[in-house]
Amino acid sequence: MTEDEGSGEHLWAGRFSEPPAPEARALGQSLGFDVRLAAQDVDASIAHVRSLQDAGLLTEEDASTLEDALAAIGHEIAEDRFAFEDVDEDIHSAIERALIERLGDLGARVHAGRSRNDLVVTDLRLWLLAAGRRIDGLAVMLVRTLVGRAREHADAVMPGTTHLRPAQPVTLGHHLLAHAWALLRDVERFDQWSNRSSTSALGAGALATSTLRLDPDMTAARLGFHRAFANSIDAVSDRDFVQEFLADAAICATHLSRLAADLARFADPAVGWAELDEAYTTGSSMMPQKRNPDTAELARAKAARVAAGFVGLTSVLQGLPLGYQRDLQEDKEPAFDAADTLEATLAALVGAVDTVRFDTDTMRAAAEAEELFATDLAEALVADGLPFRTAHRRTGELLKRLESEGRTLRDLKDDEWEAFGLPDGAALLDPLAAVQARATSGGPSPASVREQAAAIDRALAARPHPA
Repeated sequence: MTEDEGSGEHLWAGRFSEPPAPEARALGQSLGFDVRLAAQDVDASIAHVRSLQDAGLLTEEDASTLEDALAAIGHEIAEDRFAFEDVDEDIHSAIERALIERLGDLGARVHAGRSRNDLVVTDLRLWLLAAGRRIDGLAVMLVRTLVGRAREHADAVMPGTTHLRPAQPVTLGHHLLAHAWALLRDVERFDQWSNRSSTSALGAGALATSTLRLDPDMTAARLGFHRAFANSIDAVSDRDFVQEFLADAAICATHLSRLAADLARFADPAVGWAELDEAYTTGSSMMPQKRNPDTAELARAKAARVAAGFVGLTSVLQGLPLGYQRDLQEDKEPAFDAADTLEATLAALVGAVDTVRFDTDTMRAAAEAEELFATDLAEALVADGLPFRTAHRRTGELLKRLESEGRTLRDLKDDEWEAFGLPDGAALLDPLAAVQARATSGGPSPASVREQAAAIDRALAARPHPA
C-alpha cells in the first residue's frame, strides 16, 4: 500500500513521465488484504469531508453529496458489487477513484489536507479497535465459562502436577481458575491497549499537518476516538499500537495454548480425566475408533502463529527512521491474521470448555496416590517443631525405604507412624482433607475456589468498557 501522496497514475502521475513497472506495481499492491479496511476508510473519509466543511472548504451541500457518494461506495464494497480496476493499488485509491468518477472535480476535492499516511493509520486503528472489542468479548465469555465450571467442581480433588509429575492434591475448580485468572489479565491488557490506541491520526497529513485550518480534535470526536494525535510525525511513523496489539494477542494466545494443552492431556485415555464433546473432536480417515482432540491441538498450535506476527512486525519496525517508510505496509497482514486467529481460537475454546465432561471419580482415584501427601507429612512435622530441612529429609528417607520394601505410606502401621513422629499420620492421606487444610487465600480449598470465582466476577463487573 503506497501511503505517501497517492498510488495510481491519476493520483501522482504529474511528477512522473512513465508508470511503474508491472513487477514494481505487483510488489506494491495491497488491495488483496487492505480491502478489509473499506468500511473504516469510508468512515474516515466522511469525517474528513466534514472537517473540510468546518474549515470553509466545502459547502454543506457539497459535503452531503460527498458523504452520500462515499456511503454508497462503502455499501457496494460490502455487498461485493463494487467494480475494482487494475489501477487500484489499495483500498484508499480505489475509493477515491470511484468518488472522482462519480462526482468529478467535487470528488477530487476530498483529499485536500489529507495524505494516505494519516488515512491508513486511522483506518487501521479503527479496524483494530473493533477487532479488539470482539476479542475482548470472547475472552470475557471464556473467563465466565471457566468460572462456571470451576464453581461446579469446587470440591472435586485431583492431583496437581509439576514437571507433569504428581505433586500435591488440588481441586479441579482451582486448576480451572488458574486459567481464568490468566485470561482476566489478558482482558485487562486489551482494555489498556484499547485506551492507548484510541487516537486519530487524521489531520497529520503526510507528516507535517496542512495549512488548511483543519480541526483534528473534531475529526477524532466524529470517529469516536478518545483523542487526536499529539505529534504529526509520530502519528504517521509509529505502529506501536499494532505492535502492542500483537504482543497482547501473543500473550493471550499463549494462555489459550496452555488451556488447550490441559484439555488434550486430560482427555488422553491413558489419563482419563475428561472427555471432549464430539462437536469439538474429529475422527480419522483410516481408523474408525478415533476421536481426536483436534480443537485443543489446533488451539495449542495457534500461539506460535500469533507470536510470529509480533516478531515479524517488530523486526520490520526496528531501525526505521522517523517519517513514513513503505516498510510500514507490512503492519496489516500480521494484525489481521492475529485478530482472525485469536477470535477463532477463543470461540472454539468457549464451546470446548463449556461442554467438556470431567471424570471426577477418576481424578479422585488419582489423587489418592501416596506421593501427593509427602509435603503434608513434612509440614506436619514442622508444625510439631521440626526444622523443615530435617522434616524434608526424614520424609524422603521414609518414602525411599517404603519403595525398596514394595510398600506405600498406606501400608504403615500405627507403631510405624508413631516412630516417624506423626501418630495420626494416616489421617493426612486424604485428598479432600489435604485441600481443605490449604485454607490460604488463593489456594485450592473449596472455600478459596468459591472466593476466587466471586473475585473474578467482581473484577469483570468493575472493568471499564473498552474503547
